[in-house]
Amino acid sequence: AEICDKGTMTANTTSHVQPGTSISLSCQLKPLQCTEQCKIAIFFNSSELISNYGSSVSTGFLVRTFVSLRKKLIRISYGTDGHPTCTWDKGRLTYINTTYVIQLSNGTDVLRVSEESLNKKFGSLALSKLNFDSTYTVVVAASNELGSAFSQPLMFMLIDIVKPHPPNFLVEFENSSATNCTFFWHDEAQAQHWRLRYRPLTSLNSEKCSLYGLEPHTAYEFQVSCKIHPERGLWSNWRTYQTQTPEAVPTGLLDVWYRQQDVDSQRQNISLFWKALSRSEARGRILRYTVTFEALGTRSPPAGEVHVTTQTSLTRVMPRVGYKITVTAENSKGRSPPASIVTDLGTQGKDLPPPQKVSAVAMGNSSIFVSWKAPVASAASVSGYVVEWADTPRSPRLEPCPAWVKLPATNLSTVIAGNYHVLVGDILCFAAPSAGPWMYTTPWANGILVSWEAIPAPQQRGCITGYRIYLQKNDGQAAPEVYSRVSSKSQPAPSLQPGEPYTLWMTASTAAGEGPWGNTQLLCLESTSLLGRGARRGANPWPRFPQTGNAFPTTLNY
Repeated sequence: AEICDKGTMTANTTSHVQPGTSISLSCQLKPLQCTEQCKIAIFFNSSELISNYGSSVSTGFLVRTFVSLRKKLIRISYGTDGHPTCTWDKGRLTYINTTYVIQLSNGTDVLRVSEESLNKKFGSLALSKLNFDSTYTVVVAASNELGSAFSQPLMFMLIDIVKPHPPNFLVEFENSSATNCTFFWHDEAQAQHWRLRYRPLTSLNSEKCSLYGLEPHTAYEFQVSCKIHPERGLWSNWRTYQTQTPEAVPTGLLDVWYRQQDVDSQRQNISLFWKALSRSEARGRILRYTVTFEALGTRSPPAGEVHVTTQTSLTRVMPRVGYKITVTAENSKGRSPPASIVTDLGTQGKDLPPPQKVSAVAMGNSSIFVSWKAPVASAASVSGYVVEWADTPRSPRLEPCPAWVKLPATNLSTVIAGNYHVLVGDILCFAAPSAGPWMYTTPWANGILVSWEAIPAPQQRGCITGYRIYLQKNDGQAAPEVYSRVSSKSQPAPSLQPGEPYTLWMTASTAAGEGPWGNTQLLCLESTSLLGRGARRGANPWPRFPQTGNAFPTTLNY
């Protein structure tokens, strides 16, 4: 019976009933204080079974409640020291106190253990005292006052459900080689089968494995798993180990390029550039570069001049002779093979004319397509081409850093990738400059020192190969003296005759030819003072020197 404030509900039986039994349910309201008519109803799972206007209602009800077991599962055991767990679905709720017992048999003995959990939907029980040699059968029995139900028997062996812990392992590299290593591992399950993963799956059958052909100075991730039996059971999870292979001697050959400009009749300026080795060629972190100059064509050549730098360029003023220059890269294990280049003084460009019909076309994808024709017939055969270009420097006082690519003689075109904010002429030397350098002068011993700023990139129209300074005596008779192939910084000029006026101007050249004059200056050396006049009206011919930023104290005579 169920009693509430407004009435009482009763059944015609007080005991548990079997499924399929019909019972009578009645509901009686308590006497009301008022005489109003009421509606009374009986509901089952929110569905109305019967209703009536009055003080009571009754109906017959068929009992469908029963005990059932829907699904049983033996859970995986992690590690040989763990215990597998048997779980099952209890099925529909009975509303009756039901007990569950696990019956575990190994063919000889039967073990019965009661459920430990109190979950209404699922049951579970940890199985213990099992061994790897036996085959087990497990059955779950459910019982209440109305009877019992049994699950289907499930057979298993521990080896089929135990998942080993991942092995502990170590990777060691051989001292004599950065590309070979040895694996050592140990597992708690005394497994008989392993697999190693650092590339596509490899099956192993011992606790040691040597790998070959690894890349030096490269981070690797290795993974190992195991299982107890080669043909049965489960693989463990993967155990991960990360390490980096040692460095090795560099194998790559540096790609070297150079520029050469005469400073005067005895000296030249040599600028070397080289590209950093790729990761696979460097085989470690490059610590330094070694550059060696060996003079050519001398009867008793001096010992090679050696320079060490961490940069990928080097500029030196050297005597005007030919040189064999070698460059090597060095890491903690050694040096790369020497890359050599020869500067053959006075013969550059005489045997090989330049390529013909050079063109450069923007491709619309931040790339430029460069093509050319082979040079006209010459005494020397063409062994290859070099295409050189440079990005515009952020500061007009900085020299653009060149980039280049060397191509075989069969190639007559290439694509320059990258977004270069420069004109086509700034990338390929095929037009003369459209302007001359802006120069400055200052007293220097009994002569002058000429300095200048770089021509703006859009007006260079190519790679500047040299400069010329013209100094002409203002007597209307003598031809100007020319100082050519000077450096891009400054140039001393010879002594001037005191009291004689001179006109000074300057030009720049690319491989395509010489450009127009820059500014001009009128110079006159009187006693120890240099007198000058700027070519532009109102311009100060003595601005701050670009390298030092210092003003020159001198007088002007107009």
